[in-house]
Amino acid sequence: MTVSVSQLNNYIHGLMDIDGVLSAVSVCGEVTNLKKAPREGWYFSLKDAASVINCFCYDSTVTPVSGTVVVVEGTVNYFVKSGSVSLFVRRFSATKDKGEGYQRFAELREKLKKEGLFDDERKKSVPHCCTKIGIVTSETGAVIHDITNVALRRQPFVNLFLYPVKVQGVGADQEIAQGINYFADTDVDVIIVGRGGGSNEDLAAFNEEAVVRAVAFSPKPIVSAVGHGVDYTLCDFAADKRAVTPSEAAEFVTIDAASLIEKIQATLNRQDSFISSKLQTYREKALYSLESVSNKIEFSVEKARDKTISIIGNINQVISSNVGLTEKDLRANISKLSTLNPLNVLQRGYAYLSDGSGVIKSVDDVKISGVINLTLADGNVSAQVLSKEKK
Repeated sequence: MTVSVSQLNNYIHGLMDIDGVLSAVSVCGEVTNLKKAPREGWYFSLKDAASVINCFCYDSTVTPVSGTVVVVEGTVNYFVKSGSVSLFVRRFSATKDKGEGYQRFAELREKLKKEGLFDDERKKSVPHCCTKIGIVTSETGAVIHDITNVALRRQPFVNLFLYPVKVQGVGADQEIAQGINYFADTDVDVIIVGRGGGSNEDLAAFNEEAVVRAVAFSPKPIVSAVGHGVDYTLCDFAADKRAVTPSEAAEFVTIDAASLIEKIQATLNRQDSFISSKLQTYREKALYSLESVSNKIEFSVEKARDKTISIIGNINQVISSNVGLTEKDLRANISKLSTLNPLNVLQRGYAYLSDGSGVIKSVDDVKISGVINLTLADGNVSAQVLSKEKK
């Protein structure tokens, strides 16, 4: 006989309703996965070394404390719609004992804390514009898809490198540590270690010492994105940055390129407007200065021209006056020269004597029977000296 899912779940629910043990059961276990319910109550789980059961209780009972071992009494409910089992707690008895899992977690946390693995001083700064991002997570979970979608949307030029690992179960911690160590020897800018939400048991691999030490001693900055906002692991404490979700981790290490381009464009537009305004102002000042200089030059040229004309007029007057005086002196000198000109003297009937030695100025220079030359106004005469008499 084939039945529907609803028929099967209703059948299971009916069987559990008539089971006397499940209607009033007392259970001992360690409180884990404690969360406040939307109503006045608490969601949590009880676990032992091998199993876990989900529980709910109202605030009227004792408030559960994560990590404590408690004894609860209540009814096991089977939810037909989800096909899940939950223990509705009516009575809550806390013990003084801490659960084994919590004790181990607390002891390891204290040990690593004393070694300084959680100190803020040793944490590296995480860059905000990474071009190469290493991711250590499952290749089939939602984490890699969330990181990829957010990173490529914000920063299309980013390069993503996945080291696929198990994120829970036996050997998961060793794979995660190996993934971190692998990227430590590459040129990635940052490493994101993550997985989706889950119970404390689901996140147990990220509380293992091998993972915490790999995170703490990685030379590359590490962002931890394990679980959701209320979930904390030792991996979160050792990481350089904790993200509430994998999507937030992708936002930490990328920039919103589109938004940045818009801001740059707006800045360029403002600078362009500012520069255009300044250029217009300087252009107006330059035109005003040019016009002012042109007017000054025109005025100076006009003034210089008038002054030059005046100077030239004065020079002309001086030259004219000097020329008149010079002409007068020249005529006087010409008259004197004309008077002193020997040729003019000769024209009045005079002559001058000379011989082969030169001009004869004295009777003593003349020899009897010697030949002398007489220079007249209209020619020369040679004569022989017959006699001479000195007065």
